[in-house]
Amino acid sequence: MTGLSRSACLIGLAAGMVLSTSGCDPYTYFNVNVSLGTNVGAQDRMDIASCLVFVVDSSTNKKIEDGTNLKTLAGPLACRAGEKDPSIGTMDYSTARSGGTLKFIVSMQDTDPKTIVQGSVDGPVKTGQVLSLDLVASPCNDTAQLATLNQSPKTGEPDCIAIK
Repeated sequence: MTGLSRSACLIGLAAGMVLSTSGCDPYTYFNVNVSLGTNVGAQDRMDIASCLVFVVDSSTNKKIEDGTNLKTLAGPLACRAGEKDPSIGTMDYSTARSGGTLKFIVSMQDTDPKTIVQGSVDGPVKTGQVLSLDLVASPCNDTAQLATLNQSPKTGEPDCIAIK
């Protein structure tokens, strides 16, 4: 079973303890450091109402985690709207998969809800290892939701990743 939180093995990781292989294999553990890019302006920060994380199998584009509210090792993520510090926190994830690559996507939405800031990072599955990844979120246009809301996309911003 995969999960955004994992039993005592992951609590040990969060505390920075060195784990023995007994009891914690055959999992791959990911620590995903989530931050806002320098191009996320004050208004976008203030408009962020929720943060969702999606985990996708990179080879099939199949969702493994579907829009789970993002939690960090420090506790529930409040998206830190309005703060100047670009760091949001570290998200932990574990999987019992034996290979392949996972894509972590963080989507920050306003109250419509439409995605206004998004980032992604790929991580290879390596059984028995702890991997640290950096995910930087930047402004994007949620073209499907903008069309539904009869709103125009922001000029110069890329389209958000379509998550299906």
